[in-house]
Amino acid sequence: MFAANAAIVAYFFDTYYNDDFAKTAPFHTFDDWYNADLNVDKLGHIWSAQSYAQATYHMFRWANMSQWSAMYWSSGLAFLYQLEMEITDGLFEKWGFSWWDVAGNTIGAVWPNLQRIYPSLQPFMIKMSYHPSAAVKQGWVEHDYLRDYDGFTYWLALSVEDLLPRAARPYWPDWLGIAVGYGANRTMLGDGIYNSRDGVGQGEQEWYVALDYDLRKLPGDSKFLLWMKESFNIFHLPAPTIRITPSAVYYGLYF
Repeated sequence: MFAANAAIVAYFFDTYYNDDFAKTAPFHTFDDWYNADLNVDKLGHIWSAQSYAQATYHMFRWANMSQWSAMYWSSGLAFLYQLEMEITDGLFEKWGFSWWDVAGNTIGAVWPNLQRIYPSLQPFMIKMSYHPSAAVKQGWVEHDYLRDYDGFTYWLALSVEDLLPRAARPYWPDWLGIAVGYGANRTMLGDGIYNSRDGVGQGEQEWYVALDYDLRKLPGDSKFLLWMKESFNIFHLPAPTIRITPSAVYYGLYF
């Protein structure tokens, strides 16, 4: 775990804290609510912390921790991993320590374990999908793809079968769900030029409705397969999708 954390920190310093964004400053906070990325970044914090919490939970269970200890430690470390980067942000001039990011980190760190404690939450899943946006194709984002906010879509996926009346469940495929997605467009206007005015993003919000696949419902109940299905279920796989805003578009498969 320490090696993985060191590798992630090294990746950030190689991609995020470099070039025009490498100038350090005294520790400071800033309000980045609805800036150029239109809060896509905040959803990214939730999803990333969730991913840490899920991965470390299974590691602790393999190490023979009790379920409750694994939940406490996985949520705690997921939060600390993210806090580590947030404090680092506070030491760079073009970034800053964001309490909004901390709120996203907290939600993501506790969400997987809240689902274990409260089974009624299990039909609701937080997922992510990505495709290289026009900013990447035009060379505005070359190596730090976490800044490609136009390329990320975050989803609240629903396991429809679990929400249906018991009598109707046999008529709905258990692996087929529905997801509501959020993304952004035109968050950048050029290389290093973000689309904001007075700190407020000027791009376009994108909302989607799509079919979704609940990988947890695939066959196989061994510990390894259960871990694999849960681990990959945090990704929204390509599926038929309708974009609702800013204009209606139908996608046979949306990535």
